Amino acid sequence: MLSKLTHLFKLCLLLGLFLLVSCAPTIEPLSISDPEIKVVWPKAPESPRIKLLRRLGGIDDLVDKTKRKNRLFRWLTGEMAEQMPLVAPYGIATNGLGTLWISDPGAHVVHVFDLVRRTGKLWTLAGDRFLSSPTGICYDPASQKVYVADSLLKKVFVFSGTGQYQGEIIANPPFGRPGGLAIDKQGNLLVADVINGVIRRFYSAGDQLSDFGSPTSANGLFNRPIGLTVDSTGLIYVIDSLNFKIEVLSQSGEAVASIGKLGDQPGSLSRPRGVAVDSFGHIYVADAAFDNIQIFNLKGQLLLVFGDGKLGLSMPASLVMDKQDRIYAVDSFNHQIQIYQFLGVDN
Repeated sequence: MLSKLTHLFKLCLLLGLFLLVSCAPTIEPLSISDPEIKVVWPKAPESPRIKLLRRLGGIDDLVDKTKRKNRLFRWLTGEMAEQMPLVAPYGIATNGLGTLWISDPGAHVVHVFDLVRRTGKLWTLAGDRFLSSPTGICYDPASQKVYVADSLLKKVFVFSGTGQYQGEIIANPPFGRPGGLAIDKQGNLLVADVINGVIRRFYSAGDQLSDFGSPTSANGLFNRPIGLTVDSTGLIYVIDSLNFKIEVLSQSGEAVASIGKLGDQPGSLSRPRGVAVDSFGHIYVADAAFDNIQIFNLKGQLLLVFGDGKLGLSMPASLVMDKQDRIYAVDSFNHQIQIYQFLGVDN
């Protein structure tokens, strides 16, 4: 009799779980574009080149506002699990498929936004160590690894895309202060060592390659290189922050171009914090002093300024670009991410 009751209980439990899942509301992916936002640059009557798509300030922005009162929906999407707004975001990475990784040294975490599943997670640990000041971050599409630089711990940690800790990058000599990260054309990891003024290079397996510095400075070093990116041709763009410029280098570290100079006029730089390059070779530089993003060509000519005005940036930091020429900008002082679309040269 007892075994029959136990069997009946299991059947009822399974039926209940089935009904719970089958009755659950459908979770539609979050569109990359918010239809309520209608902001473009430049303004009419000129043809728009940049469009603001969406702003994200935390997990709450991923939840469908028409269904947020449904407790089951909130549980399924994780809204009731981990709720933490962006505190002082700095770095950003994306797989271009709806997942964003955002380093937040103010909260000592990495935020993970999944726009497809409309969920969010927090990474707080690297193995048995708490993250202290995660700043630089990048995603390697070949290995699907996420690299996180912690400036206070002076470490570069390795995670899987889903958050499993996989170890750390060992540098010899040790990192002075790791900052921006990027993957080069050969799949190597590049680390901007801010204090030592060099770019450290590592195989994807973690083995160290040769470092390189500035080919144009007298001492062969960058002056506080805080960030970098690599374009589709392999050119390396280094934010040489205290020289107020972007140094463009070949894959072998030779000088190609220099973009920007100290000043307070459009086309000059004051506090460059982020750099990205689109599929046309346009160079985007976020400046935390000007609260905008400037677009240059490889000759250093200013093409456009955006991110100011309505829904504008405040102390922007890192930038990243996906293959659809969407620009993801860390809007630090507004505690959010702003996503833009380059509309093309013929629009």
